[in-house]
Amino acid sequence: MVLNMKNNKKIIIGLITVFLIVIIGVGYAFFSYVYTGERNEIVTGQIYMKLVENNEILLKDAIPQSKEDGLKRTDNSFSFQINAKNTSNEVIYYGISLVEGIEQEGTRIKPEHIMIYLECDGEVLIDGIRYNDWKDQRIYVDTIPANTNTEKVKNYTLRMWIDENVHISDTDPTADYTTEIWNNSYASLKVKVNGNLDTMNMPLSIETGDTMVENNKAYFMVNLSNYTDVTTYGLRASDTMDLVIEGTNKDIEFSYKDSLGNVVTEPTESLNLSYPFNKNTNVEVQVFVTPKNDANGDTDISITLNKNGERIQSLTKHMNVYGNNFCLNNGFNKLYDCILASDSLASNVTTAISNIEAKGSPNLNQTAPTYTYVEDITEDVANVLSVTGYKFYFADSYELNPDTGTFRLYNSDGSGVITDNLSDTYKDYYTCGGTNVGYNSCSTIYKIDTTSASGTTYTITKGDKITYKIASSIRSEVGLYKTEDDYGDAYFYRGDVNNNNVLLGGYYWKIVRTNGDDSIRLIYNGTTPNATVNATAINNTSYTYSAKYPLDSSPIGARYADPTYVGYMYGKNFERNISAETSYGNIVALTKYYFGDDYEFDSTTETFKLKTKELEPISKTFSEMNETDTETGKKFYELYPYTCKSTSSTSSCDVMIEVKSISSATSAKVQYHSYSSVDKESTRTNEMSSNAKTQLENWYSKNIVGKTDDNGNLITDYIVDGTFCNDRGTTHSTYNSGYLLNQTTYYAPYLRLTASNVSTSLKCSDIRDKFSHTSSKGNALLTYPVALITADEVALAGGHSGSKNENFYLRTNAYYWTMSPSLFGSASAITDVWSVYPTGTLRQWDTVTNSFGVRAVINLRSDVLIAQGDGSVENPFVLKLA
Repeated sequence: MVLNMKNNKKIIIGLITVFLIVIIGVGYAFFSYVYTGERNEIVTGQIYMKLVENNEILLKDAIPQSKEDGLKRTDNSFSFQINAKNTSNEVIYYGISLVEGIEQEGTRIKPEHIMIYLECDGEVLIDGIRYNDWKDQRIYVDTIPANTNTEKVKNYTLRMWIDENVHISDTDPTADYTTEIWNNSYASLKVKVNGNLDTMNMPLSIETGDTMVENNKAYFMVNLSNYTDVTTYGLRASDTMDLVIEGTNKDIEFSYKDSLGNVVTEPTESLNLSYPFNKNTNVEVQVFVTPKNDANGDTDISITLNKNGERIQSLTKHMNVYGNNFCLNNGFNKLYDCILASDSLASNVTTAISNIEAKGSPNLNQTAPTYTYVEDITEDVANVLSVTGYKFYFADSYELNPDTGTFRLYNSDGSGVITDNLSDTYKDYYTCGGTNVGYNSCSTIYKIDTTSASGTTYTITKGDKITYKIASSIRSEVGLYKTEDDYGDAYFYRGDVNNNNVLLGGYYWKIVRTNGDDSIRLIYNGTTPNATVNATAINNTSYTYSAKYPLDSSPIGARYADPTYVGYMYGKNFERNISAETSYGNIVALTKYYFGDDYEFDSTTETFKLKTKELEPISKTFSEMNETDTETGKKFYELYPYTCKSTSSTSSCDVMIEVKSISSATSAKVQYHSYSSVDKESTRTNEMSSNAKTQLENWYSKNIVGKTDDNGNLITDYIVDGTFCNDRGTTHSTYNSGYLLNQTTYYAPYLRLTASNVSTSLKCSDIRDKFSHTSSKGNALLTYPVALITADEVALAGGHSGSKNENFYLRTNAYYWTMSPSLFGSASAITDVWSVYPTGTLRQWDTVTNSFGVRAVINLRSDVLIAQGDGSVENPFVLKLA
């Protein structure tokens, strides 16, 4: 007879009734606790336990059952109270343990086959965990707060059931029990409350429930923790915890990452991880489980905790595991279906969508992953730093900002940071390097051991290098989330995703999202699987975003001094303008610029240049221009009011600045003399292509058009039209002129993405901004169906304004453009478009004349199929047509 088989194959040939007697005791436990604390205080308290119900549970029909069924039962629970008082100023800890109960006739059911569930006053503490034995197995540690002078009562309920994966068979030699043994089996446990803090440890914790998934890999979470304050309770701060993880067979492998920044991606048959436990230590370990044979299955996993070399706890985790090639192994050969199903390893697309929707909306106010930074120290490095021409800052202490990954130097006695030449005098001091680096916001610091000097070059010949590593991103948002675009529900990738890689047309791409029409948006990622920096941009080259003004078919300089240049295409209904007076601050205090008493405008090049009316141009700083000329008694800026703000007297500029007054070395009141847009509407016309658009379409024409796959299909047959939004909406109530040079204009993406509560939009309401190849998707102004990513898409992927993100899939360690307008700044008469920085920062302050990369974005048709691959970097999806 078979009652239950592993691998979720349940076969019941005959129904039997099993009586399982569970004795839980003792009925009464009491201890008083007295010790001397660090401050020589006497800490006293008492804790006792009493039964609420009788101490015997009689289970009928005790067949193996699921957690859901186990929680439905009303005859498998036992309640008890902890009543406590703590008159001290310190927290008192106590542990709840399970021990073997009274021997009975028959065979004791193995502890590893019993599921334990514990709750206290409605809060679930142990959510269905199996323990490998009852050798004083502590399952939970709780506390009685300090100064609890009146009795505190906590109501606990312990529940238990037989694990659904228990295998009972008379014919299978691998079964856990025969039916004869099972009919005469029992389980007997006791509850014990222990207050011996010298021997107690925090219990090992794992997360139960459904198998969790990240990047097509099943994983579970393990939590290791120590007391809130180990020193107060006389415990050793040098305690070491060893976490050992093994499978019950050799067909699975493990990899992991933890909250201290340790990562191992190469799978091994077992893990043995050691952690030194200090004050307030808590470590989360994310353990990934993969089958060697790439086939789906399930398995038991042993999780053991050793403390200072002695085993103190051992759990068993049962989980489903899945092969790397989940999609093709499970019949999801359509790329769209695969994207959705693989996010939760769902059995069908409908379930997958429900699972995605259940995640809710991501927290766009943070990057994904979210980070805490911890120190990463390399000791005794030879010639760790050499600096020429600078003194150093020195201090005897430092601190790391866990939110930014930067260091600050300070002296422990409160004195100021020292400035001096490097020498052995400063052995065991810390430095960020030369004084040009500073002593705040340093990404790397050095502890000095020995030094040397050669001329003006100073070297730390031996010392520690201290930098940072990412510590706690393991619970960050990873995978698919839902939003909407113009065509319906869209599902976008977010965070540290690495299963969204596609090889198409000889180029590597990243999947950004599915579109509302079920097409699939990709972004170019180079010609090699692990391309980084400018290799992820087309032709390995960086480009300005804005247009270049043509003269005899040759570009002669990028334009920026007009709001029209935020356009992916732009219009030029220009005329000569003199702005109202405005504040100007784009000044370098010590730089000498050329100023003149007159200027001229070249209508051919549409640029301005200084010329001489009566006085030759002069070179001065703005501070010097605010001084009085002794001959005329006038300020120099009154005599020489015009400047291109250039260090050359012959340079031309898009805007001539007329200085009206100077208030400081870096600020002035000015008027702009420009050749610029006549009104707001003219900045929304689409007459000429930006440089970014031109470069992308030239690349597409040369590298995609006419190219075929291995089956002779044109690569263009894989690609469909889509909407690419150049959102030039100006929704701010005040800063929305859209064309005036003396007023700031904030565009809609700026307002969304820099708000205190960030929002995004994949909808594009204005047809002028809705760039497309055909009229069915927008304005039909694209020569080919290719454009740039938007800043909103980067934010959805995990980028955040002003915050670095070194580990989300759109970071390339290079600068590249989006097609989202940011602002036109009146303080500098400069047009800015959103970009992505090498640090992964989503940045709104980049002038369109900067030379950044352009990454092609295309859309795949909804019915493309997977020919091979699992979406990883090493094995990207290779596609075929339906």
